[in-house]
This record gives sequence, C-alpha cells and structure tokens, in this order.
Amino acid sequence: MRFRLPKIEFGDRNKERPPAHPVVTYYLIIIPATLLTLFGLVMGFSASAVLHISQGESPYSAFLRQLGIIVISTLLAACVHMINPWWWYKCAPFIFVAALLAQLLVFTPLGREVGGNRNWIYLPILGQAQPSEFMKLAIIIFLARLVTRTGARLHDWKQMAATVGLAFVIAVGSIMLGRDLGTALVVMVSCVGALWVARLPAKWFGWAVVVSIPVMVLLVAMNPSRIRRVLDILPWRQSVRNLSAPEQIDHALWALGSGGLTGLGPGASREKWNYLQEGHTDFILAILGEEFGLLGTLSVLACIAVLVWALVRLCMTTTSPFVAVSSAGIASWIGIQAIINIFSVTKIGPVIGVPLPLVSYGGSSFFFTALALGVVAGFARDEAGMGRWGRPDESSAGRDPRVLPKRRPADKVTKRSRQVR
Repeated sequence: MRFRLPKIEFGDRNKERPPAHPVVTYYLIIIPATLLTLFGLVMGFSASAVLHISQGESPYSAFLRQLGIIVISTLLAACVHMINPWWWYKCAPFIFVAALLAQLLVFTPLGREVGGNRNWIYLPILGQAQPSEFMKLAIIIFLARLVTRTGARLHDWKQMAATVGLAFVIAVGSIMLGRDLGTALVVMVSCVGALWVARLPAKWFGWAVVVSIPVMVLLVAMNPSRIRRVLDILPWRQSVRNLSAPEQIDHALWALGSGGLTGLGPGASREKWNYLQEGHTDFILAILGEEFGLLGTLSVLACIAVLVWALVRLCMTTTSPFVAVSSAGIASWIGIQAIINIFSVTKIGPVIGVPLPLVSYGGSSFFFTALALGVVAGFARDEAGMGRWGRPDESSAGRDPRVLPKRRPADKVTKRSRQVR
C-alpha cells in the first residue's frame, strides 16, 4: 500500500501575480541595513570594551570611533542614494581609476602590512584604511557599464576579453599583489554574479571555473599559513585538539556552544576576555552567538538574507540593464562575504579573515558597504519615482512612474493660472 502526501499550494497557480512594488524593494534595503548597523554597533562595543580596558585605554574609545564612522557613512550614503543612476553610469571609469590608484598606494611608503597582507594604507588624519574595499564597488559599477554600453557585443569573446577580462584581471591582480586572497575571492564572486546577470554565454563561466581551480590551488600552496588553514577543515585530517593550547577557532566554537538557544545575556560573554582574538571584527558572530544564542544569531542572519533578497528583487524587477548588473554584483558581494565569514567562524571553511557585512567593527569595510547600499537604494528610489538629485525629468519626481498623474479639472487650472498672473 502506498501513501501519498497531499500537495499544499498557497494561492491560485493560474492567477497572475501582481508586480513587485519598487517602494517595498526600497524599504527592504533600508530597514535590514539599519538593523544590522545598530546591532553591530552594540555587539562591537560589548566585544571590544574588555580588550581596551586590558590595554589601559578607555572602553569607549573604539565605540566612539565606530559611532563616528557610522554617522559619517550613513550621512554620505543618504546623499549618495539621492543621485540619479545615470551619473553612476557616466562616472564609472573615473571611479575605477580612482580605486586602482588608491589600491596601488599600498606599495608606497603609505602602505602597511597587517596579518601578512600588505593591503592597508596609513592616512595622517584618518588612520589606516583598506583601499581594496573601494575596489569592490568600483569594479562592479565599471563592469556594469562595460556590458551595458552601446555597442557591447556580449557574445564576442575577443571584445569581452579586451574590456571585461582586462578590467577583471587588473582589479583582482592589484589586490593579490598585496597577498589578500580573501578580499580577492570576494571580488571574483561579485564580478561573476554581475556578469552572469549580464547574460554572457554560460560556457564561458564553465571555462572560468576550470581555469580558476588550479590557480586557487597554486595560490594556497604558495603560503604555508593558507595550507594549514585548509588542512584543518578536511574531515580526514581532523586530529584531537590540544585543549591546553586552544586555537582561535576553538574559542569561537566554545562561544557558540555556550550560548545555547537564548544566550548568556548582553555583555555576559566569557570568550571576549582576551581569549578570542578579533572578537569585535572577523569573529563577532561567535560573541553574538554566546551572548544572544541561536535565536539572536539567526535573527542577524535573517536580516542579511532579507537584504540580499532585496537586491536580487531589484535586479529582477528593474528595466535598466545597468541597474540589474550593478545590483547583482553588490548582492553577490554581500552574500559571499557573509557566507565566508560564517563558514570561518563555524569551522565549515578555512579562516580567511573576511568581516561580517555591517556587523563587524571596521572603518573601510563598513564605509564602502554602506556606500554600496546607498547606491542600490538610489536605484530602488529611482525605480519608485521618488525625488532625487540630478533627475532629467522634474515632472516624474515624487510619484510612481507606472501610474499616470491625475488630471486637474479645467476650472481649477484656470483659477490657478489667473492667480499666478
């Protein structure tokens, strides 16, 4: 006897679904980004206060610095999201050149080496900055312009290699010269996501995977630290951990395990007491899980998922190819960076050193992530017909472009015209 489970369907399959409202997409970007920012500010303060106290510094120093970065980034993102997408299309080459010049500064006396990677620069007033974060946004916008410009032959591999391929190699190569494989990996996945939406031939992506595998193996084999991190996650290489000399990943797993379902409570983390290194940056998810438990961790991950879905939703509903490609690239950027961070903290993947978007403490990472979200929020704002700067048609400001404006009665128009005269 066979038992068949009934199929459960919600709604009428034959009924046409209403189009996605652009205003909803706009707020699906703004609200999760705001929640992640606030949660990251609180968690970063909780994780970094003890570290600064042990160093004889004020526990509020890192908090006030990050608060200043968030305020400045938010104000700039608010200004950016008022700009018409047409300006980003026009300025894309200049933005890419500026990002490339900033990235090359790491090889000047301004460059600094952190954690074995020479991917930082020191600015006299602002302190240390990571120009590769700027490159993430610049290469996505530049590739979006290259594949959507007039005369772009997407199926001509020679033209795509001379334009898209060259820009891709320059961007990734400039980052890899500083030996920052984690950031280079995020840039590569972001570019692939953008080019996939641009509808380049699928077989090209297959060849790219075939070529990238031996290249990645070679890059890992050239660095003993990378080899050790990769070998640590292989199932057949698992060895008994030396609990008398625990490593960073051990403290991260202990933090997540001790948090349980609801956590130990805000500020009650034990691992942040100089046990877990980088607890306020790359491993902030472990402190989050310890203090707020599984429910708090899943809440933050849900916000990231909603944010990525909003960018995908914008990519699917827009009528502008440039907006679609740019949104897909930024969605891939935030999505893959969150996945790499989660895998590193939970020992599913090797520890690469990539921050959790909008949650981890960090000036350059938060600043350019907020700037990128300001750009896509501006795209959603333009789709909804909201007011913006640099708009070519003043009559379209403040209304949904899919809805025709209501005509005023002739008598009211005559009275108003008389008053103006």
